[in-house]
Amino acid sequence: MNSLRAVRARAALFGLALTLGAAWTRRANAEVSLVKTDDLELYTSGRVGGFFSLGFGDALPVPLQPATETLRPGGGFDPGNDTIPKKGSNGMDDPTQQGTFRSMRVRSGFVPNVLGFGMRTHLTPSTELTAYISIWTTIEAQGGRKTTPVVPDAREGYAKLQGPWGTFLAGRALDLFSRGATENDFLYGHGYALGYPGNIDSSGPTAGLIGFGVLAAFFSPGIVYSTPTLGGLQLNVGVYDPVPAPGNYEATRGARPETELTYDLQTSSVKLHLFGNGAVQKLYHAAVTDGVTAYGVGYGGRVEAGPFHLGVAGHHGKGLGLSYALEASPTTFSQDNSLRTFDGYSAFAQYATGTFDFNLGAGVSRVFLLESDKLATNSSLIKSQVGMSAVVVYHASKHVHFSLDYFRGQFKWYLGEKQNVNFISSGMTVTW
Repeated sequence: MNSLRAVRARAALFGLALTLGAAWTRRANAEVSLVKTDDLELYTSGRVGGFFSLGFGDALPVPLQPATETLRPGGGFDPGNDTIPKKGSNGMDDPTQQGTFRSMRVRSGFVPNVLGFGMRTHLTPSTELTAYISIWTTIEAQGGRKTTPVVPDAREGYAKLQGPWGTFLAGRALDLFSRGATENDFLYGHGYALGYPGNIDSSGPTAGLIGFGVLAAFFSPGIVYSTPTLGGLQLNVGVYDPVPAPGNYEATRGARPETELTYDLQTSSVKLHLFGNGAVQKLYHAAVTDGVTAYGVGYGGRVEAGPFHLGVAGHHGKGLGLSYALEASPTTFSQDNSLRTFDGYSAFAQYATGTFDFNLGAGVSRVFLLESDKLATNSSLIKSQVGMSAVVVYHASKHVHFSLDYFRGQFKWYLGEKQNVNFISSGMTVTW
């Protein structure tokens, strides 16, 4: 079960960290124009980098009553092969005691290497067409095997029309639910850092504060309309390709609607952005003919007053998972395929001098028991995941950025098990 959880977590976290890069792509201010004529512009944007990461702390906990209790898969941090067993009085490994771990890696950070190409042109004097595609890849190979090829990922690809009537987008881009919380983490937390690695013995990217109060938005095939901004308000409405839950609810008979309402205000001294978003999807299983409904709502905002920046967010819903909406995890679904309820809260503070950024972040994600969970007193479900981070970024130039960051994760289970992990990371990122 632990190996199943590790595989799912690795696949999820790879996509999660790529999600954060979209916040950077959407806000890129360092695009390089390749060709520019009277009616057409071709441009590129991207980043490359690498990080050294030192991890240490507790291995996965063992059940407090090993003879009668099991630890349910989902939640917590699995050090994999870097687990150090605790020794018993006889000098032999003691599987009844919680071990520790220690790990050193060189890997991609919160956002991996990205190479993007775009095209802009005007269809009419007031209507602009943009086409954009980006390729993403990590610096480390799967399982740390340097001979294994690193497979690039076509993470984004969309066409966008923009005019006085609003914006119409079709293709694969960042979806709307929890987009604001995801951007908070990138802008004021781990845009040039690493944070929570998510795994040790596999490829990245890493997760920042995702899973610790931040529920990640994701790249999805979709069609989105955004209204013109009116008094600072803008409504975004999208319909997305549905997401099944392998092993639980394999069928989806309808598309997934998502929406986000934003409000922006900018004065000479203050910049404010508020957001509220939501998503809903019906899932079907052969034994559940009527299906079940997974849903989520997110909310929050950020404010910038000179060098002081603050971002806060929260989310609540059913069937969400700890890391991203509709996460196919044993934590999301009970053994009888019921959907559990989740919530999370996060806050980021940044002091930006121009040359240095000083970032602090904290968040908590919680899982709530179903009635069937309360009856199963012999198994322990993850209860909460608390994350705390501190990041210093040195902008050596417009294109070169160095960082040093610390992350601490604290995990608790419903029957009392605990786990604490720490990561210290440092690296360089080059952007254009």
